[in-house]
Amino acid sequence: MKHRKSPYTSTFYMWKGVAAFFYSSHLTSFHSHNTIQLILDTQKDFRFKTENSSWATCKSLIIKENVLHQLDTNGSVQLIIYLDAETRIARSIKSKYLVKNEVQPLDLNVFHFVNSKELQQALLIPDPSILESVINKVLACLSLEMGNVRTDQRIILAEQTISTTHPEDITIKSVADKVCLSESRLRYLFKQVTGVSLYRYMLWNKIWYATNQIMAGYSVNEAAIDAGFTDGSHFHKMMVQMFGISPSKFLKDNMPDNLVVCDKSPLHFETYVYHHGQNR
Repeated sequence: MKHRKSPYTSTFYMWKGVAAFFYSSHLTSFHSHNTIQLILDTQKDFRFKTENSSWATCKSLIIKENVLHQLDTNGSVQLIIYLDAETRIARSIKSKYLVKNEVQPLDLNVFHFVNSKELQQALLIPDPSILESVINKVLACLSLEMGNVRTDQRIILAEQTISTTHPEDITIKSVADKVCLSESRLRYLFKQVTGVSLYRYMLWNKIWYATNQIMAGYSVNEAAIDAGFTDGSHFHKMMVQMFGISPSKFLKDNMPDNLVVCDKSPLHFETYVYHHGQNR
């Protein structure tokens, strides 16, 4: 079963003043939005350029409203958040990051805001309240309304290392060496900080990796084998066991142009696409 969608998008949820979805498998045309845009990579990185700059590689990025730009998903998956520029929280973010610049790369990745389980649930489970919770944490951190982002840099680095390494190439020892901890100490701190065992987290990452491959156009069986599962049935079993949803149900819940409005007065959202300098 190959969807071969380009781009692949999860359900697009809209609330008052904010909208969000997951995005993969695409190189966009030059375009702009009437909103502030936040792009948070969930696996490795993405590529980005404006009409006046060359391509740059980013993990996270804030873009001012009405800025002409291109996005290359670069084989990864991004969480994209759109924000009404006139809201209080948007003005707070703009005053910190966008006073002198139209775009601002962040020296943060998504794991500074949320843990892997929250992120995977937001992608896999068709419940807007889960994604809304993730968005609220991101916005609260960026607008300085929350005291601190997650602060144990060793565990954040461990999460990032696991998420950016092929599942078959990662071991507890390699992660421990990366963060300069013993294996036993890493296991203890990881469970203390994240609330889950390191082994379970690495299993989540295999599911996450396979899901990303599905979003990039692979069949369920291809994605399963590439992620290190025995076959599609093994992947199906683990995904249902961990998240209560099957790969086929995930695809069914995220059909093309699936839009869910979660508020009576949702975000006013517009995208303008440009070809050869012409607005269309």
